[in-house]
Amino acid sequence: MNAYISKSFKVIAIGTVLSWQLFAFGQTTSAAGSSSHSLNLTENSSSMNYNGQTIKASQPVTQKGDRAYVPLKSIAQLYGFSLSYDAETKETIAMKDSVTLRFTPDTKNIDVNGSAVTSAGIIYAQKGSLMVPLRTWADLTDSKLSASGTSYTLSWNTGPESHSAPVADFLTDKTIYRMGENIRYEDRSHDENSEIVKRTWTGKAPAFFETGEHQITLEVENKHGLTHSVTKTVSVTDEILYSPEEHGLLFTPPGSKIAVQNYDVLGYEQVTYNAISNPMTFVRSNSPEHLYGEEGIGYQDKLTGDFRINIHNQNRSQKELSVYLLATNHGTDEANVTLKSFGMGGPTKYVSTSGKTAVSRFLESLTISEPVNSFKVPAGETAIVLPDISKVTLKPGLTMTSYSEFHTDQEIEFSVVILDPDKEPITSLPQLSYLERDGRHVRGTFPQGNRSLEISGTLGEKPQRIIIGDDNNDEFVVGEDRITGNEERNIGNTGVLYSTQIKVAPRTVIALNARGGHYAGAFLVNGKVVNMTEESILINPEEAGVLYRTGNKEETVQISFVLASGSNLPIHMVFLPMPDAKE
Repeated sequence: MNAYISKSFKVIAIGTVLSWQLFAFGQTTSAAGSSSHSLNLTENSSSMNYNGQTIKASQPVTQKGDRAYVPLKSIAQLYGFSLSYDAETKETIAMKDSVTLRFTPDTKNIDVNGSAVTSAGIIYAQKGSLMVPLRTWADLTDSKLSASGTSYTLSWNTGPESHSAPVADFLTDKTIYRMGENIRYEDRSHDENSEIVKRTWTGKAPAFFETGEHQITLEVENKHGLTHSVTKTVSVTDEILYSPEEHGLLFTPPGSKIAVQNYDVLGYEQVTYNAISNPMTFVRSNSPEHLYGEEGIGYQDKLTGDFRINIHNQNRSQKELSVYLLATNHGTDEANVTLKSFGMGGPTKYVSTSGKTAVSRFLESLTISEPVNSFKVPAGETAIVLPDISKVTLKPGLTMTSYSEFHTDQEIEFSVVILDPDKEPITSLPQLSYLERDGRHVRGTFPQGNRSLEISGTLGEKPQRIIIGDDNNDEFVVGEDRITGNEERNIGNTGVLYSTQIKVAPRTVIALNARGGHYAGAFLVNGKVVNMTEESILINPEEAGVLYRTGNKEETVQISFVLASGSNLPIHMVFLPMPDAKE
């Protein structure tokens, strides 16, 4: 017997009382007629061959001591297990049929349907993947494990339903196009036994501007990691229908980019408007933005009625942290609290993505008439009011953003708390001190958190622009840091909810152009959320994100937005006439 396998057998401890629980998995699934499966793995490689098809694991097979380790997620999905995470116990849970496996990182502990099993080696995390000994997985699933040098093979049986690869397929409305002619794609991919979770296009373009043949490939992947791809070819003649700029204005969908000329934008006619600030208490907790491991209170204020809270932090320490929003009722009567709207982004390593996702989800929440949650805070007690932001710890290097709107019928003290994940926030609150401001970002309470833009006339009959977030045309709101008592300017007006209603000419593109650097956010246009952008961000002034395109009649367009955390200002909303359509 291979030395590795022999040693592993000596380490694993599975009692006879437990054996029926482990091995029943393999026996029950094969009782009704079985299908054979095999998985070939190679040390230091993330490529796996499953039933003759090559798939990619999240981590390579890793040798640790005399044991081979594999990523739990990648291998468990092939066996048909679903995975989840228990934040309270910090366990990763794999479930299938009547079998529940609970893995605890940095230990040898595995819970199988309530009974303890000792792993062949310490279970550990590697680049976000939980790694388990290959021998242990084989024993847990009644699989046959064989080894030859640096290669390993797992063999097992399942019931009559077996995993099969998805089928990639698509159509184009034509096979021959003119340069600049719009191409319509129809995705016909399918998977009879599973769910397609990923689609990757290569060579796909809304139009081509070079003659010749162009290959387009679609690869699809199902939830078991199996993939299939198809490639098709279209031909482009030397006849020109539209230029790239014309095609973009005519066909680019909302949430996608078009090219613009940087300095041409500054030549568009500037539209003046009347900015009206409306009462709406708004709290911004963004200083210190960067967390360096110190525990404490990021911001605190007593609030009542309707108000909005924005929390935005990046963990730059070397340890995990948790962010909480706590509500303390110092009064003598029970307080009713309603979370009316909520949006959260992250934790993610990209600051702009965190801000965009949070704003997008918050705007979507605004369109729903029902509140997110309602609860009571008894007199003299403290409650965690946004459990979602603390459900997942903020790991080093990651950013988290949230926007929330509340209503309370009594005054409540709200505290943004930064704490070690192992500590209890409510009991820790009285011992915490205030964190120092970082001198660059905003922390404060602002009474004018909503802003209406009054714009007269019809826009779009010629190139025009509206400037937002520049502190000239659009002045920053002023409030107070309630911890220090100092006046505070909401630089960038991040977190302010804007709304406007604009008359727009027929055949006009409304787009967003970033002027201060990159921008990633979201807008509510006629009740529909449009991300800036759906698959990327606005990187520089040479591009614009399409927000809306009017039809053949003048339209009244309603736009609401919150300027997103993690992005740069100002931004210009531009109105561009569309070219004439051609046959």
